[in-house]
Amino acid sequence: MRASDEKAGKLALIVCDGKNGPTATQMISFGQPFTKAVASPYRIAFEKNLADVGAVEASFTHHSPDILVLSRCTSELGGDWIRLARAAGIPVVFHIDDDLLAVPASLGESKFKAYNRPERLQALRNNIEGCDLLYVSTAGLAVRFAEHGVRTPTVAGDIYCAVAEEDVGALVGPSSGPVIGYMGTAGHSADLAMIMPAVCELMRQNPSLNFEVFGTIKMPAELDEFGTRARHIPPVADYTDFLPFLRSLGWWIGLAPLEDNSFNGCKADTKWVEYSLAGMAVVASDLPVYDRACSDGAGMLAKDTDRWRTAVGDLLQDPTKRNAMIDTAQSKLRQTYTHGKLREQVIAIFDEASRIAERRGFNLQLRRT
Repeated sequence: MRASDEKAGKLALIVCDGKNGPTATQMISFGQPFTKAVASPYRIAFEKNLADVGAVEASFTHHSPDILVLSRCTSELGGDWIRLARAAGIPVVFHIDDDLLAVPASLGESKFKAYNRPERLQALRNNIEGCDLLYVSTAGLAVRFAEHGVRTPTVAGDIYCAVAEEDVGALVGPSSGPVIGYMGTAGHSADLAMIMPAVCELMRQNPSLNFEVFGTIKMPAELDEFGTRARHIPPVADYTDFLPFLRSLGWWIGLAPLEDNSFNGCKADTKWVEYSLAGMAVVASDLPVYDRACSDGAGMLAKDTDRWRTAVGDLLQDPTKRNAMIDTAQSKLRQTYTHGKLREQVIAIFDEASRIAERRGFNLQLRRT
């Protein structure tokens, strides 16, 4: 064992894609499930997206990890992290939750251009291929990377976003008046635009209905006619603060529209998890992404404007149905989407990466003898 002792557990160093440290992706996937872990075989440390080789080498020496995880790493410096891990004889996992090898124009011009620069795409592919194991967030994403020709052994997570059981049900009450909302980043404007006809129709029919947009996404221009009944709420950068803030909004219904395309088909059911934890009924796009989450009455699925309008309208008018849906969703959270289950999943992936690395080292020794 390297920098850790048996009581503390092995150190997994998560190299983040954010210049300021872990983003929501890394907190969801590694930070939160291990924060309150008791007697875990692994402990977690984070490193931000560093700017030069010297900083990478200094960080690796400082942390002296037992396992290295490159999370969404599209930097050429990923190769230096892998080189150091190989020299130290430790396993390397590549972690990713989006198909960054094929970012579509629908996410916005700036993201499309940035992620599709040839040198960035090549660095991403090199980093993935240089690792012992590729850990992807969904089975759909595993299929996509196989279609891209990625040869690295790949494991798909059964769950992506999870919750602390003690937080389920510990909620702020809903708003006294009807409020529906959408939370997301600027790259989801096309998703939100899909449901604007239904939202606007509902707001015209119900003068007391308010609509809120939370995050870096801009307020759609269609909502201007409703004045103060439509509100934009600025983003909360720290994911630890994000969940309590979302809970405090008191939305009656959280909306989860998704365009039906190959990029979104690889997504996880994160919005359903976060809305349900916040005590909101969920209406989501009728896509495989949300099938499991919304099954058995834990959410409603909608595929066109009429269905969106009807689903949201029914829930607004029927508090018994709305509350039953929330109760069902939160029961599912406790059964399936817990930090404990996610932690077990990550531990199994770390252990598998270690076994692959051991076999690789053994085969290398054989070739040298």
